[in-house]
Amino acid sequence: MLRSPLTTDGLRVARVFAVLSGLAALILIAFAPHAEAKSTQRIELGARNINTLQPNCGRDFTRDCTVEGKVTAFQSLSARYPGRNFVVPFNGKLVAWSISLSNPTRVEIDNNGAQLPSFNLIFGSPAQANIAILRQVEKRKKGGPRFKLVRKSPIQILNPYFGTKVTFALDVPLNVYEGNVVALTIPTWAPALWKPKACNQTDFGILDPGRCDQAEKAYTWRGSRVARGEPETCGLSNDGGPNEQLQKTAPQTHLDSVRRYGCYYGGNVLLYSAIIVGR
Repeated sequence: MLRSPLTTDGLRVARVFAVLSGLAALILIAFAPHAEAKSTQRIELGARNINTLQPNCGRDFTRDCTVEGKVTAFQSLSARYPGRNFVVPFNGKLVAWSISLSNPTRVEIDNNGAQLPSFNLIFGSPAQANIAILRQVEKRKKGGPRFKLVRKSPIQILNPYFGTKVTFALDVPLNVYEGNVVALTIPTWAPALWKPKACNQTDFGILDPGRCDQAEKAYTWRGSRVARGEPETCGLSNDGGPNEQLQKTAPQTHLDSVRRYGCYYGGNVLLYSAIIVGR
């Protein structure tokens, strides 16, 4: 870019103007309203989970292949965060969300079953997810709390992003308020679940019961299900045909609907995050 030459007098004037401009900027910063300062608030809920843990499935067979499907869920506890890590801390807007995905195998490898076709058969295809904003409407220790779905983002097809961490920016940000819960809705299934090697199932039971028990206390999440069957269980099973929980399970998708989040899962982490900025 061409710049016009400055004379000696012009340089002197330019220096004075620069000094005055700098002073004016400092004054504006010093006296900026507190409300404007608040607008710089920004947080990524779940960032430590998604940046430090890898989802199960794919060609890494050292951990059991585990995914989730047909549920709306939120991470309640994580050893990487104090307190409840997906509760919105201030009024603002959710502007983007991310999800970390493994790359499920399409064919059988080393006697490990083909993952992708199996999950498509059980949950449907393609893999999908979106963000849900929940407001708690009832606190109940027995049976689980109830939440109202107040806002949601568009559904995203996940298959093109298998094997990556992908971020979806929202064309229309979602209003959120302090105390809301940011959840992940999975209409079909998503390979976005971390589970430690210690919890692998073997022919002799859990690989490392002690360490798995620690993980079940340190990492927990709630899902939009209630315990079903006899005896009551929150676990999904397709051995010998779908169990009652798998048949009845469904995500919370209708705005203003209220659902009980009665199933509490330990020992794994849903690998999603959400960026919120203050108003």
